[in-house]
Amino acid sequence: MRINLDPTVKRETTSIKIDPFVWKEAKKDAIDRDIDLSQLVEIALKTWLEDEDPKKIKNVLKEKT
Repeated sequence: MRINLDPTVKRETTSIKIDPFVWKEAKKDAIDRDIDLSQLVEIALKTWLEDEDPKKIKNVLKEKT
């Protein structure tokens, strides 16, 4: 699947809390892919939202709590 990022869409600055190890690995992956970290996160979120079965996600999240 190829996710396109529309350059005309207004983007917002945000703040999240995330495991520092995961953030560091994401930064490395973005560099390897020659994209910025914001693009990587947006692609990951769009992929998650478009591809995942909501029922499956809900069950996985319940198991982790």
